[in-house]
Amino acid sequence: MKTKQIILLSIILVSLLGCKPNNWLDWKTQNEIWLQENAKKEGVKTTASGLQYKCIVPGISHSSGHVDDAKIVKINYTGKLINGCVFDASDNYSEYVSAFVPGFSEGLKQMKEFGIYEFYIPYDLAYGQEGAGTEGTISHIPPYSTLIFRVELLDVY
Repeated sequence: MKTKQIILLSIILVSLLGCKPNNWLDWKTQNEIWLQENAKKEGVKTTASGLQYKCIVPGISHSSGHVDDAKIVKINYTGKLINGCVFDASDNYSEYVSAFVPGFSEGLKQMKEFGIYEFYIPYDLAYGQEGAGTEGTISHIPPYSTLIFRVELLDVY
């Protein structure tokens, strides 16, 4: 019984605290180091802008053509921080490619339909030094956060 109470309390604390690091400057350094180490991993590619991505499933070319800013994509995705905190997830989400943060849009342009990729987006291609969302909520993205997304591209139109 005591173990269940501890687990429940831990879940409640994580929900109440959201994804808040203890020290913003330290958090920035942690994210920079994480990206440096991640770039060394097998299959991870880095673009000129600093976006890192990894192809999990290559996907196929489709008659709708390649992904660009003028296209709408339908995707499944999960977004988390380097500490494993999930801040967002959605299935069958449709949006213009240009509507996403720059790193996410750039990552989508690497993909083919039915592909599955992971994007590792440095803070300067995401929400920068300001972060996003309301502090203390699960959807809060702290300043200087690297965003990690697993994305499945379902359709391009």
